[in-house]
Amino acid sequence: MKQKTISIFSAVVAVTLLLTSLVSSEGMAQKKSSAIKIGTYDSRTVIFAWSRSDLLKQHLIRFSQQNDSAQKAHDTARINELAIKAISFQHLLHQIIFSNGSISSFMEIVKDKLPELAKTTGVSVIVSKWELNYSDPSFEVVDLTKQVAALFQPKENIDKMAADIAGQPPLPIEEMTIETEMLDGYCKMSAKK
Repeated sequence: MKQKTISIFSAVVAVTLLLTSLVSSEGMAQKKSSAIKIGTYDSRTVIFAWSRSDLLKQHLIRFSQQNDSAQKAHDTARINELAIKAISFQHLLHQIIFSNGSISSFMEIVKDKLPELAKTTGVSVIVSKWELNYSDPSFEVVDLTKQVAALFQPKENIDKMAADIAGQPPLPIEEMTIETEMLDGYCKMSAKK
C-alpha cells in the first residue's frame, strides 16, 4: 500500500510540474518581446554642438600654431598646404552642417561615451539619421540628437539653433561645391607667394 501511495503521489507531482511548466511557457509566449531600439541623431545639430565646444577652439589653436611656424620659416609650400587644408576643412564643415555629410571622424571623439548613452536610453545602435536608410517597422527609432550633441559639451545653449537646423531639410550634398569666395581667396593668396 505504501508503494502504491508513493507512486500515486509521484504521479500527481509529475502532472503538477508538467501543468505548471505548460502554463508558464504559455504565459511567456504571450508576452510581447520588446522592440529593438535604434538611436539616431541629426549630424547637422551634433556638428553645430561640436563647433560651440572647446574642441573647435583647440583645433583652431593647433592650426594657427602650424601656420605661424610655417610663416616664421618662410615655408611657402607648407603655407600653401595649410591653406588648402583650411579650405578643405571649411568645405567639409559646410557639407556637414548644411547637408548630410558624415561626422564619423568627429564621433571618434565621443565614442567611449556612446555605450553608456545606449544603456541609459535603451537603444542597441546609435547612428546618424541620414545613414539609416531602412529599418524593420518592428524596430523603434529613438531620436537622440540632443543627448549626442551634449556629449560634445557645447559652451552655449544650442537649443534654438538646433530647432532651426532640424526645421530645414539638408541640401543635396552634390550641390555642396566649394564656395567661389573661398577659391578666390586661395587663388589671391597663392598669387602673392
